Amino acid sequence: MRAVSAKPHAVHNKNEQIYFALFALGALIGVLQLSSPVGFGSGFEMVALGKNLAERGSFANPVSVLATGPTAANPPLYPVFLALLTVVFRIPSLILLAAMFGNMVANAFTAAWLPRVSEIFYGDIWPGIVASLLWLASAQLMPSWDASFTVAGLLLFCLFSASHFGTSQGSLRAPLAGLIASLLFLLNPSSMLISVPWIVYLMFRRKMVWRQAVVLLSTLVIAISLWMGRNYIQLGAFVVRTNLGMTLYASNNDCAGSSMIADQSNNCFQAHHPNVSLKEAQLLRKIGEVEYDRRRTADAVSWIKAHHGQFEVLTMDRIREFWFPPLIQSPFKAGMIWAATILSIPGLILMTYRRERITPFVLSVLLIYPPMYYMVVSDVRYRYPVLWLSLLPAGYLVCHVRQLGHRPPGKAERT
Repeated sequence: MRAVSAKPHAVHNKNEQIYFALFALGALIGVLQLSSPVGFGSGFEMVALGKNLAERGSFANPVSVLATGPTAANPPLYPVFLALLTVVFRIPSLILLAAMFGNMVANAFTAAWLPRVSEIFYGDIWPGIVASLLWLASAQLMPSWDASFTVAGLLLFCLFSASHFGTSQGSLRAPLAGLIASLLFLLNPSSMLISVPWIVYLMFRRKMVWRQAVVLLSTLVIAISLWMGRNYIQLGAFVVRTNLGMTLYASNNDCAGSSMIADQSNNCFQAHHPNVSLKEAQLLRKIGEVEYDRRRTADAVSWIKAHHGQFEVLTMDRIREFWFPPLIQSPFKAGMIWAATILSIPGLILMTYRRERITPFVLSVLLIYPPMYYMVVSDVRYRYPVLWLSLLPAGYLVCHVRQLGHRPPGKAERT
Protein backbone atom coordinates (compact mmCIF):
# COMPACT_ATOMS: atom_id res chain seq x y z
CA MET A 1 0.00 0.00 0.00
CA ARG A 2 2.83 2.38 0.77
CA ALA A 3 4.39 1.78 -2.63
CA VAL A 4 1.05 2.41 -4.33
CA SER A 5 0.40 5.65 -2.44
CA ALA A 6 3.98 6.84 -2.83
CA LYS A 7 3.91 6.65 -6.62
CA PRO A 8 1.31 9.41 -7.18
CA HIS A 9 3.14 11.50 -4.60
CA ALA A 10 6.42 11.04 -6.49
CA VAL A 11 4.74 11.97 -9.78
CA HIS A 12 3.25 15.06 -8.13
CA ASN A 13 6.65 16.12 -6.82
CA LYS A 14 8.25 15.58 -10.22
CA ASN A 15 5.54 17.66 -11.91
CA GLU A 16 6.00 20.45 -9.39
CA GLN A 17 9.70 20.47 -10.17
CA ILE A 18 8.92 20.76 -13.86
CA TYR A 19 6.53 23.66 -13.22
CA PHE A 20 9.16 25.45 -11.14
CA ALA A 21 11.86 24.82 -13.76
CA LEU A 22 9.65 26.33 -16.48
CA PHE A 23 8.89 29.34 -14.29
CA ALA A 24 12.60 29.81 -13.59
CA LEU A 25 13.41 29.49 -17.29
CA GLY A 26 10.72 32.03 -18.09
CA ALA A 27 12.12 34.40 -15.48
CA LEU A 28 15.66 33.98 -16.85
CA ILE A 29 14.51 34.70 -20.40
CA GLY A 30 12.58 37.69 -19.10
CA VAL A 31 15.67 39.05 -17.33
CA LEU A 32 17.62 38.75 -20.59
CA GLN A 33 14.84 40.71 -22.33
CA LEU A 34 14.86 43.56 -19.80
CA SER A 35 17.60 45.33 -21.75
CA SER A 36 15.67 45.09 -25.04
CA PRO A 37 14.15 48.32 -26.39
CA VAL A 38 10.37 48.49 -25.98
CA GLY A 39 7.72 51.08 -26.68
CA PHE A 40 6.61 52.91 -23.55
CA GLY A 41 5.70 56.40 -22.36
CA SER A 42 4.27 59.14 -24.55
CA GLY A 43 2.00 57.91 -27.33
CA PHE A 44 0.74 54.81 -25.52
CA GLU A 45 -2.83 55.18 -24.31
CA MET A 46 -2.69 52.93 -21.25
CA VAL A 47 0.54 54.57 -20.11
CA ALA A 48 -1.08 58.00 -20.50
CA LEU A 49 -4.08 56.84 -18.47
CA GLY A 50 -1.83 55.46 -15.74
CA LYS A 51 0.07 58.73 -15.56
CA ASN A 52 -3.14 60.77 -15.41
CA LEU A 53 -4.52 58.53 -12.66
CA ALA A 54 -1.34 58.93 -10.63
CA GLU A 55 -1.06 62.69 -11.09
CA ARG A 56 -4.69 63.83 -11.22
CA GLY A 57 -6.69 60.93 -9.83
CA SER A 58 -8.96 60.64 -12.86
CA PHE A 59 -9.37 58.02 -15.58
CA ALA A 60 -9.04 60.49 -18.43
CA ASN A 61 -6.89 61.91 -21.23
CA PRO A 62 -5.66 58.77 -23.02
CA VAL A 63 -4.47 60.50 -26.22
CA SER A 64 -1.06 62.10 -26.51
CA VAL A 65 -1.81 65.30 -28.45
CA LEU A 66 -4.62 66.83 -26.37
CA ALA A 67 -6.47 66.47 -23.07
CA THR A 68 -9.80 64.96 -24.14
CA GLY A 69 -11.37 64.27 -20.76
CA PRO A 70 -12.97 61.14 -19.21
CA THR A 71 -12.64 58.00 -21.28
CA ALA A 72 -13.81 54.45 -21.77
CA ALA A 73 -11.61 53.84 -24.81
CA ASN A 74 -9.45 51.51 -22.73
CA PRO A 75 -10.28 49.11 -19.88
CA PRO A 76 -9.23 50.33 -16.43
CA LEU A 77 -7.23 47.61 -14.69
CA TYR A 78 -3.86 47.78 -16.43
CA PRO A 79 -3.76 51.61 -16.29
CA VAL A 80 -4.45 51.30 -12.55
CA PHE A 81 -1.44 48.98 -12.29
CA LEU A 82 0.70 51.48 -14.19
CA ALA A 83 -0.60 54.27 -11.96
CA LEU A 84 0.53 52.36 -8.87
CA LEU A 85 3.96 51.90 -10.41
CA THR A 86 4.07 55.62 -11.19
CA VAL A 87 3.22 56.56 -7.60
CA VAL A 88 5.75 54.13 -6.12
CA PHE A 89 8.73 54.60 -8.45
CA ARG A 90 8.20 58.15 -9.80
CA ILE A 91 11.25 58.09 -12.10
CA PRO A 92 10.25 57.17 -15.69
CA SER A 93 13.11 54.70 -16.18
CA LEU A 94 12.19 52.89 -12.94
CA ILE A 95 8.51 52.85 -13.88
CA LEU A 96 9.40 51.22 -17.20
CA LEU A 97 11.69 48.69 -15.49
CA ALA A 98 8.95 47.78 -12.99
CA ALA A 99 6.37 47.41 -15.77
CA MET A 100 8.73 45.16 -17.72
CA PHE A 101 9.40 43.14 -14.58
CA GLY A 102 5.65 42.66 -14.13
CA ASN A 103 5.37 41.44 -17.72
CA MET A 104 8.31 39.11 -17.15
CA VAL A 105 6.66 37.54 -14.09
CA ALA A 106 3.35 37.14 -15.93
CA ASN A 107 5.09 35.41 -18.84
CA ALA A 108 6.94 33.12 -16.42
CA PHE A 109 3.68 32.13 -14.71
CA THR A 110 2.18 31.39 -18.13
CA ALA A 111 5.09 29.05 -18.83
CA ALA A 112 4.56 27.28 -15.50
CA TRP A 113 0.77 27.03 -15.84
CA LEU A 114 0.56 25.71 -19.40
CA PRO A 115 1.46 22.11 -18.33
CA ARG A 116 -1.18 22.31 -15.58
CA VAL A 117 -3.80 23.40 -18.09
CA SER A 118 -2.58 20.65 -20.41
CA GLU A 119 -3.32 18.10 -17.69
CA ILE A 120 -6.89 19.41 -17.54
CA PHE A 121 -7.19 19.36 -21.34
CA TYR A 122 -5.52 16.04 -22.10
CA GLY A 123 -4.75 14.31 -18.79
CA ASP A 124 -1.06 14.74 -19.65
CA ILE A 125 1.39 17.54 -18.86
CA TRP A 126 3.73 16.88 -21.81
CA PRO A 127 1.74 18.77 -24.48
CA GLY A 128 1.81 21.67 -22.03
CA ILE A 129 5.58 21.39 -21.62
CA VAL A 130 6.02 21.67 -25.38
CA ALA A 131 3.51 24.55 -25.40
CA SER A 132 5.46 26.24 -22.59
CA LEU A 133 8.72 26.07 -24.51
CA LEU A 134 7.00 27.49 -27.59
CA TRP A 135 5.52 30.22 -25.41
CA LEU A 136 8.92 31.18 -24.01
CA ALA A 137 10.27 31.37 -27.55
CA SER A 138 7.44 33.60 -28.77
CA ALA A 139 6.50 35.74 -25.74
CA GLN A 140 7.46 39.40 -25.73
CA LEU A 141 7.67 42.05 -23.04
CA MET A 142 4.95 44.57 -23.87
CA PRO A 143 4.83 46.88 -20.84
CA SER A 144 2.51 49.36 -22.55
CA TRP A 145 -0.26 46.79 -22.89
CA ASP A 146 -2.12 44.19 -20.85
CA ALA A 147 -1.41 41.18 -23.09
CA SER A 148 0.97 39.25 -20.80
CA PHE A 149 -1.32 39.66 -17.79
CA THR A 150 -4.39 38.71 -19.82
CA VAL A 151 -2.82 35.41 -20.92
CA ALA A 152 -1.68 34.53 -17.39
CA GLY A 153 -5.07 35.54 -15.99
CA LEU A 154 -6.96 33.34 -18.44
CA LEU A 155 -4.82 30.33 -17.51
CA LEU A 156 -5.35 31.05 -13.81
CA PHE A 157 -9.10 31.29 -14.34
CA CYS A 158 -9.20 27.98 -16.19
CA LEU A 159 -7.09 26.26 -13.53
CA PHE A 160 -9.01 27.65 -10.57
CA SER A 161 -12.48 27.01 -11.96
CA ALA A 162 -11.69 23.51 -13.24
CA SER A 163 -10.14 22.52 -9.91
CA HIS A 164 -13.05 23.51 -7.72
CA PHE A 165 -16.29 23.35 -9.69
CA GLY A 166 -18.14 20.10 -9.47
CA THR A 167 -16.64 19.48 -6.00
CA SER A 168 -17.98 20.09 -2.51
CA GLN A 169 -15.89 23.27 -2.40
CA GLY A 170 -17.32 24.60 -5.67
CA SER A 171 -20.05 26.74 -4.15
CA LEU A 172 -17.52 28.42 -1.86
CA ARG A 173 -15.06 29.06 -4.65
CA ALA A 174 -17.55 30.30 -7.26
CA PRO A 175 -17.41 33.95 -6.09
CA LEU A 176 -13.61 33.83 -6.23
CA ALA A 177 -13.71 32.43 -9.76
CA GLY A 178 -16.20 35.17 -10.61
CA LEU A 179 -13.79 37.72 -9.16
CA ILE A 180 -10.98 36.41 -11.39
CA ALA A 181 -13.28 36.58 -14.43
CA SER A 182 -14.29 40.13 -13.42
CA LEU A 183 -10.68 41.26 -13.13
CA LEU A 184 -10.01 39.73 -16.53
CA PHE A 185 -12.91 41.71 -17.97
CA LEU A 186 -11.56 44.93 -16.44
CA LEU A 187 -8.13 44.04 -17.82
CA ASN A 188 -9.37 43.13 -21.30
CA PRO A 189 -13.12 42.96 -22.05
CA SER A 190 -12.44 40.65 -25.00
CA SER A 191 -11.43 37.98 -22.47
CA MET A 192 -15.15 37.24 -22.08
CA LEU A 193 -15.01 35.57 -25.48
CA ILE A 194 -12.73 33.01 -23.80
CA SER A 195 -13.92 32.89 -20.19
CA VAL A 196 -17.63 32.50 -20.99
CA PRO A 197 -17.10 29.57 -23.41
CA TRP A 198 -14.93 28.01 -20.70
CA ILE A 199 -17.81 28.29 -18.21
CA VAL A 200 -20.12 26.66 -20.76
CA TYR A 201 -17.58 23.87 -21.23
CA LEU A 202 -17.40 23.29 -17.47
CA MET A 203 -21.19 23.14 -17.23
CA PHE A 204 -21.63 20.56 -19.98
CA ARG A 205 -18.41 18.57 -19.80
CA ARG A 206 -17.28 18.73 -16.19
CA LYS A 207 -20.72 18.94 -14.63
CA MET A 208 -20.47 22.34 -12.97
CA VAL A 209 -23.74 22.66 -11.08
CA TRP A 210 -25.99 25.45 -12.22
CA ARG A 211 -25.78 27.26 -8.87
CA GLN A 212 -22.02 27.60 -9.20
CA ALA A 213 -22.40 28.96 -12.74
CA VAL A 214 -25.05 31.45 -11.61
CA VAL A 215 -22.84 32.73 -8.78
CA LEU A 216 -19.82 33.04 -11.08
CA LEU A 217 -21.74 34.80 -13.84
CA SER A 218 -23.53 37.05 -11.37
CA THR A 219 -20.19 38.23 -9.99
CA LEU A 220 -19.03 38.94 -13.54
CA VAL A 221 -22.25 40.81 -14.36
CA ILE A 222 -21.82 42.99 -11.26
CA ALA A 223 -18.32 44.01 -12.40
CA ILE A 224 -19.57 44.78 -15.91
CA SER A 225 -22.50 46.78 -14.53
CA LEU A 226 -20.26 48.84 -12.23
CA TRP A 227 -17.93 49.72 -15.09
CA MET A 228 -20.82 50.58 -17.41
CA GLY A 229 -22.42 52.62 -14.62
CA ARG A 230 -19.23 54.61 -14.24
CA ASN A 231 -19.22 55.22 -17.99
CA TYR A 232 -22.84 56.42 -17.88
CA ILE A 233 -21.99 58.91 -15.16
CA GLN A 234 -18.82 60.13 -16.86
CA LEU A 235 -19.74 59.84 -20.54
CA GLY A 236 -23.54 59.72 -20.61
CA ALA A 237 -23.95 56.20 -22.01
CA PHE A 238 -23.94 52.61 -20.75
CA VAL A 239 -20.95 51.43 -22.78
CA VAL A 240 -18.14 48.96 -22.20
CA ARG A 241 -15.64 50.61 -24.55
CA THR A 242 -15.67 53.60 -26.88
CA ASN A 243 -12.72 52.77 -29.12
CA LEU A 244 -14.52 50.85 -31.89
CA GLY A 245 -15.21 53.88 -34.04
CA MET A 246 -11.73 55.39 -33.80
CA THR A 247 -10.11 52.02 -34.54
CA LEU A 248 -12.38 51.18 -37.49
CA TYR A 249 -11.98 54.67 -38.95
CA ALA A 250 -8.19 54.61 -38.66
CA SER A 251 -8.10 51.10 -40.18
CA ASN A 252 -10.47 51.50 -43.12
CA ASN A 253 -9.86 54.52 -45.34
CA ASP A 254 -8.23 55.45 -48.64
CA CYS A 255 -4.65 55.21 -47.35
CA ALA A 256 -5.10 52.30 -44.90
CA GLY A 257 -2.77 49.32 -44.92
CA SER A 258 -3.38 45.94 -43.39
CA SER A 259 -1.11 46.31 -40.35
CA MET A 260 -0.33 48.88 -37.69
CA ILE A 261 3.27 48.91 -38.90
CA ALA A 262 2.20 49.72 -42.47
CA ASP A 263 -0.25 52.43 -41.38
CA GLN A 264 2.32 54.14 -39.19
CA SER A 265 5.05 53.96 -41.84
CA ASN A 266 2.92 55.86 -44.39
CA ASN A 267 1.46 58.27 -41.78
CA CYS A 268 -2.09 57.06 -42.44
CA PHE A 269 -2.64 56.12 -38.81
CA GLN A 270 -1.29 59.50 -37.69
CA ALA A 271 -3.82 61.27 -39.91
CA HIS A 272 -6.88 59.35 -38.72
CA HIS A 273 -6.47 58.33 -35.08
CA PRO A 274 -7.05 60.88 -32.27
CA ASN A 275 -4.10 59.58 -30.31
CA VAL A 276 -1.77 61.28 -32.80
CA SER A 277 -4.03 63.46 -34.95
CA LEU A 278 -4.70 66.87 -33.42
CA LYS A 279 -7.68 67.37 -35.72
CA GLU A 280 -9.29 64.12 -34.62
CA ALA A 281 -8.49 64.77 -30.95
CA GLN A 282 -10.11 68.22 -31.16
CA LEU A 283 -13.24 66.71 -32.66
CA LEU A 284 -13.30 64.01 -29.99
CA ARG A 285 -13.07 66.60 -27.22
CA LYS A 286 -15.72 68.78 -28.84
CA ILE A 287 -18.44 66.14 -29.31
CA GLY A 288 -17.42 63.64 -26.62
CA GLU A 289 -16.20 60.05 -26.84
CA VAL A 290 -19.60 58.40 -27.23
CA GLU A 291 -20.71 60.60 -30.13
CA TYR A 292 -17.26 60.43 -31.70
CA ASP A 293 -17.41 56.64 -31.50
CA ARG A 294 -20.82 56.58 -33.20
CA ARG A 295 -19.82 59.05 -35.89
CA ARG A 296 -16.54 57.39 -36.79
CA THR A 297 -18.16 53.94 -36.78
CA ALA A 298 -20.71 55.23 -39.30
CA ASP A 299 -17.94 56.82 -41.38
CA ALA A 300 -15.98 53.55 -41.45
CA VAL A 301 -19.08 51.53 -42.41
CA SER A 302 -19.84 54.00 -45.20
CA TRP A 303 -16.29 53.69 -46.54
CA ILE A 304 -16.48 49.89 -46.42
CA LYS A 305 -19.75 49.89 -48.38
CA ALA A 306 -18.23 52.17 -51.01
CA HIS A 307 -14.97 50.23 -51.28
CA HIS A 308 -15.90 46.54 -51.17
CA GLY A 309 -12.90 45.37 -53.14
CA GLN A 310 -10.32 47.29 -51.13
CA PHE A 311 -11.92 46.21 -47.86
CA GLU A 312 -11.91 42.56 -48.92
CA VAL A 313 -8.19 42.75 -49.73
CA LEU A 314 -7.46 44.42 -46.38
CA THR A 315 -9.53 41.84 -44.53
CA MET A 316 -7.83 38.87 -46.18
CA ASP A 317 -4.43 40.35 -45.38
CA ARG A 318 -5.46 40.94 -41.77
CA ILE A 319 -6.75 37.40 -41.37
CA ARG A 320 -3.40 36.11 -42.55
CA GLU A 321 -1.47 38.55 -40.33
CA PHE A 322 -3.52 37.68 -37.25
CA TRP A 323 -2.43 34.05 -37.48
CA PHE A 324 0.96 34.71 -39.08
CA PRO A 325 2.26 38.08 -37.81
CA PRO A 326 4.59 40.07 -40.07
CA LEU A 327 8.25 39.17 -39.61
CA ILE A 328 9.37 42.81 -39.70
CA GLN A 329 9.61 43.31 -35.94
CA SER A 330 10.94 40.54 -33.68
CA PRO A 331 11.22 38.10 -36.61
CA PHE A 332 12.29 35.16 -34.43
CA LYS A 333 9.34 35.50 -32.04
CA ALA A 334 6.90 36.09 -34.88
CA GLY A 335 8.39 33.04 -36.59
CA MET A 336 7.73 30.95 -33.50
CA ILE A 337 4.09 32.05 -33.61
CA TRP A 338 4.04 30.90 -37.23
CA ALA A 339 5.45 27.54 -36.16
CA ALA A 340 2.90 27.15 -33.36
CA THR A 341 0.02 28.06 -35.68
CA ILE A 342 1.17 25.64 -38.38
CA LEU A 343 1.60 22.80 -35.87
CA SER A 344 -1.74 23.55 -34.23
CA ILE A 345 -3.73 22.86 -37.41
CA PRO A 346 -2.93 19.12 -37.61
CA GLY A 347 -2.98 19.14 -33.80
CA LEU A 348 -6.61 20.27 -33.81
CA ILE A 349 -7.45 17.74 -36.52
CA LEU A 350 -5.86 15.01 -34.40
CA MET A 351 -7.76 16.20 -31.30
CA THR A 352 -10.99 16.01 -33.29
CA TYR A 353 -10.15 12.55 -34.65
CA ARG A 354 -9.30 11.25 -31.18
CA ARG A 355 -12.43 12.90 -29.73
CA GLU A 356 -10.66 14.89 -27.06
CA ARG A 357 -13.37 16.42 -24.89
CA ILE A 358 -11.70 19.81 -24.87
CA THR A 359 -11.80 20.19 -28.67
CA PRO A 360 -15.19 22.00 -28.94
CA PHE A 361 -14.03 24.64 -26.44
CA VAL A 362 -10.75 25.29 -28.26
CA LEU A 363 -12.38 25.42 -31.69
CA SER A 364 -15.22 27.66 -30.53
CA VAL A 365 -12.85 30.25 -29.05
CA LEU A 366 -10.59 30.19 -32.11
CA LEU A 367 -13.68 30.83 -34.23
CA ILE A 368 -15.38 33.58 -32.21
CA TYR A 369 -12.43 35.55 -30.82
CA PRO A 370 -10.39 36.56 -33.93
CA PRO A 371 -13.07 38.04 -36.27
CA MET A 372 -13.21 41.40 -34.46
CA TYR A 373 -9.51 41.82 -35.33
CA TYR A 374 -10.01 40.99 -39.00
CA MET A 375 -11.61 44.41 -39.59
CA VAL A 376 -8.89 46.57 -38.02
CA VAL A 377 -5.16 46.99 -38.50
CA SER A 378 -3.28 43.89 -37.43
CA ASP A 379 -0.89 43.94 -34.48
CA VAL A 380 0.86 41.00 -32.85
CA ARG A 381 -0.50 41.88 -29.39
CA TYR A 382 -4.00 40.97 -30.57
CA ARG A 383 -2.82 37.39 -31.10
CA TYR A 384 -1.49 36.73 -27.61
CA PRO A 385 -4.75 36.22 -25.64
CA VAL A 386 -5.56 33.14 -27.76
CA LEU A 387 -2.01 32.07 -28.60
CA TRP A 388 -2.06 29.49 -25.80
CA LEU A 389 -4.99 27.79 -27.55
CA SER A 390 -2.70 27.23 -30.52
CA LEU A 391 0.33 26.29 -28.41
CA LEU A 392 -1.45 23.43 -26.63
CA PRO A 393 -2.73 21.70 -29.82
CA ALA A 394 0.77 22.18 -31.27
CA GLY A 395 2.22 20.47 -28.19
CA TYR A 396 -0.42 17.74 -28.46
CA LEU A 397 0.68 17.00 -32.03
CA VAL A 398 4.39 16.97 -31.16
CA CYS A 399 3.81 14.55 -28.28
CA HIS A 400 1.65 12.27 -30.42
CA VAL A 401 4.29 12.13 -33.17
CA ARG A 402 6.94 11.40 -30.54
CA GLN A 403 4.82 8.56 -29.14
CA LEU A 404 4.46 7.08 -32.62
CA GLY A 405 8.22 7.16 -33.01
CA HIS A 406 8.75 5.31 -29.72
CA ARG A 407 5.98 2.74 -30.13
CA PRO A 408 7.31 -0.82 -30.32
CA PRO A 409 6.85 -2.43 -33.76
CA GLY A 410 3.44 -4.02 -34.20
CA LYS A 411 1.85 -2.22 -31.24
CA ALA A 412 -1.58 -0.91 -32.14
CA GLU A 413 -2.69 2.63 -31.41
CA ARG A 414 -5.09 3.03 -28.52
CA THR A 415 -8.71 3.66 -29.36
